[in-house]
Amino acid sequence: MTDLFKVALYIRVSTERQANEGDSLEEQETELKKYCDFRQFSIHQIYIERGKSGGNTNRPEYQKLVKDIQKQKINAVVVKKLDRLSRSLLDFENLMNLMNENDVEFISIKENFDTTTAMGKAMLRVALVFAQLEREQTSERIADVMGHRASQGLFNGGRRLFGYSIVEKELVPYPKEKQIVEIIFAKFLETRSTSAVMHHLNENGFKYRDGKLWDERQIQKMLQRESYIGKVTWRGQVFTGIHQPIISETTFEKVQAIFASKTYTKAKNTTDALLAKKVFCEKCSSPLAPSHTTNRHKQKYFYYRCTGSKDRSQKCQRPHFSLAKLDARVSEIVLFLSEQFSPIENKLLKYNEKIVSRISEQEKELHHLETLKSELKAKKDKYLDGLLSNQFLSRERELVMQLLFCKIRIHSVQAA
Repeated sequence: MTDLFKVALYIRVSTERQANEGDSLEEQETELKKYCDFRQFSIHQIYIERGKSGGNTNRPEYQKLVKDIQKQKINAVVVKKLDRLSRSLLDFENLMNLMNENDVEFISIKENFDTTTAMGKAMLRVALVFAQLEREQTSERIADVMGHRASQGLFNGGRRLFGYSIVEKELVPYPKEKQIVEIIFAKFLETRSTSAVMHHLNENGFKYRDGKLWDERQIQKMLQRESYIGKVTWRGQVFTGIHQPIISETTFEKVQAIFASKTYTKAKNTTDALLAKKVFCEKCSSPLAPSHTTNRHKQKYFYYRCTGSKDRSQKCQRPHFSLAKLDARVSEIVLFLSEQFSPIENKLLKYNEKIVSRISEQEKELHHLETLKSELKAKKDKYLDGLLSNQFLSRERELVMQLLFCKIRIHSVQAA
């Protein structure tokens, strides 16, 4: 290969564990640069991926590499190991097809792959099959561990269940939220309506996470969640959990019986109104609510009604608005605004890319300075060792002693 043979170096670390086991970004970069020096390759760019999994292609630097391959800016991609680039057979197959279309070679140092030969291509696919096999076996082992934990009644992690805190990986009732869970079950048994429960919670100041208002879907999911009676579910199986239940099994069964009977009340609003209580009357500033009327042929006509029109003291002059026309007009405005904001979004994305590039450059500079610092420290230690072993010339010893004497005088003056 000549000096005109341009290569792209791709390095990746997905976890801190890999970095500690001798597969760090710095170690990969050093080894790849040495290989390129030996082969006299010209390095076009180094693509550094931090904390990204090789199980998919949703990686910023990987996507930049793909674009450079498509633009034929490079002649080869060089990695330390095959799994640094991809652990998915399908993803790697697609990348190999792209590289073949653009006459780009692939080099993996550890596996010694060379895609310029048929044998090299075949061996590459075989190796990737085993890499994917290892990944799938790891996923199976994790699933087995989580299944075993569930069978022991242990919480498998994930988003915290409302009503509980997570203490040392175990669910512990959180008093403030526990009270709300109890209210939800009791109110549903009383009203047989998720809508009524929602309104009761929101009107009485019982908030969801982060101060958000409740909606019916959240409430229904909670009412059907067996975790509240001390159970743990895993892939359709139910196990007795070790955490303390919030709701009794009797109460839970009564709630499920209501859902099974299909006699509970659903939301009354079936108009699919896009702007319900999100727009306001220009005359009296009251919110608009969806409503409808039925003609003699039992055909429904939907419209927004100004809620202020119900108050005779306000005397709203325009109480009705066509639901279809108003929804269409607002949708048109939103689409127009989204088109106006698109250039701004593109500018922000480009600016973020510049920031990422600048951070990368600063990290390289920091790495260079740390290397320089280490070299200077080694030189300093060497000089001090030489002084102790009388390896300095007389003139050098004299300069060192003068420096030490000056430091001693400065410390003496400061102490005085």
